Amino acid sequence: MAGFLYPMLLQSKLREWREEQARREGIESYKILSKATLDALVEARPESKEAILLIKGIKEKKYQKYGKAILAIIQSVQESPLESRNTPVNLDEEVQYEPLTVSQFLDGLNTELSGMAARISGEVTSVDIRERVVYFTLKDMLDGSMLPCLIFRFAYQISGVDIKIGDQIIVEGAPEIYKPNGRLSLKVGLIELAGEGMLKKAYDELYRKLEQEGLMTEVNKRLLPRYPERIALITSAQGAAIDDFKMNLSNFGLKVDFYPTAVEGKKAVFEILKALKYFRSRADSYDVLVVVRGGGSLESLQAFNNEILVREIASFPIPTLLGVGHEKDITLAALVADKMVSTPTATAKELTVEWIEGRQAINNLSLKLPLVFAQTLRMKRNFLNSSTDTLLEVLRSIQRKSLRIEQAFFLQIHRFGEEIRRKQKESVSSEEILKNGFIEVKKRLKKKILLYEEQLKIYDPRRVLKLGYGLIKKGSALVKDSSKIVPGDILSVQLGKGSFEALVKKINK
Repeated sequence: MAGFLYPMLLQSKLREWREEQARREGIESYKILSKATLDALVEARPESKEAILLIKGIKEKKYQKYGKAILAIIQSVQESPLESRNTPVNLDEEVQYEPLTVSQFLDGLNTELSGMAARISGEVTSVDIRERVVYFTLKDMLDGSMLPCLIFRFAYQISGVDIKIGDQIIVEGAPEIYKPNGRLSLKVGLIELAGEGMLKKAYDELYRKLEQEGLMTEVNKRLLPRYPERIALITSAQGAAIDDFKMNLSNFGLKVDFYPTAVEGKKAVFEILKALKYFRSRADSYDVLVVVRGGGSLESLQAFNNEILVREIASFPIPTLLGVGHEKDITLAALVADKMVSTPTATAKELTVEWIEGRQAINNLSLKLPLVFAQTLRMKRNFLNSSTDTLLEVLRSIQRKSLRIEQAFFLQIHRFGEEIRRKQKESVSSEEILKNGFIEVKKRLKKKILLYEEQLKIYDPRRVLKLGYGLIKKGSALVKDSSKIVPGDILSVQLGKGSFEALVKKINK
């Protein structure tokens, strides 16, 4: 019994590890270990690095990546009580083993059958949908061969295919014997519609359904952030899509958290849903969700036309940007996203367009600012020159008025002299008359002199200074408006007697 179960157990363990590793890396399982390499490991059961490197398909680089894990699996199985490695078996002798129970035998068969996963197409001839499981039968159209199948309801729902009798479908799964009745069935993990016609029909039906619910209307779409900094990215680690996206993202210091998934065919649905669940639980850490992949046929883009995945995109808590397919390959997931573009390259450019324009605006301002400053300085200089000219003109006007007053004064003095001489001639007749006339003229003259003296004093600019006023200058310009000076200015103040300089500390409006 041990000799029968040991290689099956080891092979099962290695396959489980291979599938899990492939999911983590987002690649096909055969790229981890081919079937031939896996069978060679089961047969050789290597216990050291040297022994593993003798296996075809494992070289130094692959050993560095997977070698320790493979040795650990082989050791764990060898340490199990299934086999006594110290007991040699002679095939020529009749060896008596304990008989297997039916259950043990079926377990062994199912372990072997689990490695026979396949992708199978056929026509649905019966469908039985139950609470937890969907049972159906596939028929070969060439010879009528029949294959019983089952799929769990959650996987059936994620597949997004409502199968009916007569449908041509493709399934992926592994054969398994149901122990209670010994019946062989194909345990299905994924269902796809076969042919472009069926896929197009399903696409159109779901399109109409989503359209009626309003999931594609612009009213329900959110604007992407203008300057996204934290990006949640879902795509395949392989292929050109991620390279195109990264190459066109530019160097803006954006934080991109990448969750690798398959993006080809229907089976990618499970991995993409897992990635969406991961980012949904951390939605507060991101500004936008981005999903990208290149173009392809309707069949290769099936995952993005899956109803569950489409609704997950539509209800995602942060804005979504999809660059899936090309303009002629518009997926339903892209139609319900907040923003869709045609390629991974366009996706990266959509995220950075505002950053690029902002950087260009800053560059333009850095060039224009010195020019604006110089222009403003010229305007202020022209204003100051104009103000200085105005002040000088006011001073000249005051000077002209003072000169006219002085000329008028001397003219009056001359007239007074003429009057005196005239009066002297008129008073020759009598000394008394002359004397009295002279005294009278003298009095009037004195009064007029005093009057003109007072007028002269009034118009004399120095009188204003003697009254306590001052003539304030900033440089050579008179200051008549407090808005023309600022704290820190040095002003020159001319008084009636002497002058001094003052520092402006505070200005009262």
